[in-house]
Amino acid sequence: MMQSPLQRYHLIGIGGIGMSALARILVQQGFPVQGTDQKESALIDQLRGEGITVQIGHSKEALGVATDVVYSSDISLHNVERAEAQRLGLPLWHRSEMLNLCMQGKRPLLVTGTHGKTTTSSLLAHLLIEAGFDPAVVVGGIPLGLGTNGRWGLGEYFVAEADESDGSFLKTPAFGAIVTNLENDHHSYWKEPEMLDRAFRAFFSQVEGPQHLFWCADDVRLSALLPPGASYGFSEQADWKISTLQSTEKGLSFDLSFGKVSYPSLLVSLWGRHNALNAAAAFALALSLGAEESALRRALISFSGVKRRLEWKKTVETIELFDDYGHHPTEIQATLSALRTKIGAKRLVVVFQPHRYSRVEELMDLFCECFDLADLVVMTDIYAAGEKPIEGLFPLLQQKMKDRLGPKLAYFSRGD
Repeated sequence: MMQSPLQRYHLIGIGGIGMSALARILVQQGFPVQGTDQKESALIDQLRGEGITVQIGHSKEALGVATDVVYSSDISLHNVERAEAQRLGLPLWHRSEMLNLCMQGKRPLLVTGTHGKTTTSSLLAHLLIEAGFDPAVVVGGIPLGLGTNGRWGLGEYFVAEADESDGSFLKTPAFGAIVTNLENDHHSYWKEPEMLDRAFRAFFSQVEGPQHLFWCADDVRLSALLPPGASYGFSEQADWKISTLQSTEKGLSFDLSFGKVSYPSLLVSLWGRHNALNAAAAFALALSLGAEESALRRALISFSGVKRRLEWKKTVETIELFDDYGHHPTEIQATLSALRTKIGAKRLVVVFQPHRYSRVEELMDLFCECFDLADLVVMTDIYAAGEKPIEGLFPLLQQKMKDRLGPKLAYFSRGD
């Protein structure tokens, strides 16, 4: 990233998971970084401890002596800081544009797809770090072993999530990539399924080296796009084929084969069929870059997961507590399936907060169906995530879930 040492970056909404990662890699490169957010958080405390100035509340004065201003898709044109930067003629960068700028001079390894981006990109970063590649990393969660969502590295590769939610995953052509799956989501942006399909075709076309492009053959919609590169999955049509999946006390064991080459008994410290797919993709891409198999095997075992991705929190007497960010029905179903396999016949109690009105409106029937493996579902009110509430939507969801789950569904308001 070639910029003047006089640059001072101001990030609006710096406490968000994507913006905080950018702030971290900027300050690690020696740039002064500051920012604002609406409320305090543990993440903001960490940023301050890393030398980043954070102000709570938005104001014109917060820009100070900033030379460049960075914003995300959640920051409106009417935000006072964004409007003031515009008035002053300061360079305004969308988060994806700044990420692209940070990648200059490196080879981007991008992970995209509707589900699994954070775990897969975190796995890939861990594998490359342990294999000695020293990549830069920007991910949408906190890998527990790494302890940060933003890491600058001196190696040639840059591992990042490519966010499809607002189309920004097309801003940066990839050197190599993993595409995990393709499903309708973020309906306020992708009005029609065909728009999303076209965007993924465009993403595939931008990948520099098809020998470093991997996509999931188990996803019917993704396969129908006829992507270049190599496929992976449990499907007989997969180029990289997963077989003999077993769940152990410590995680997963599976075999992986590519043509006549076999990689038997790969072990990863995660649970669930979906995480076997994630691990296979990261393993295959790392191998294609020249990483040693033995180093990758050790790294799969030592990977300790990602915060809020089926994260074990504590055990109280006989009760195990896990935290998971999954907010799409497919993600919820995959998480519950992984837990059911892990815990067997034990009682599975789920506390569920729906995320975004637009998602609930579009996927209501799927939300009603994805909790069948639970013994009890305790539901609370919809988290708007900045969206305007849709009157009557939550009572409708509640009634439909009650019709399916009966006494297995309970409710408490966010104020309780």
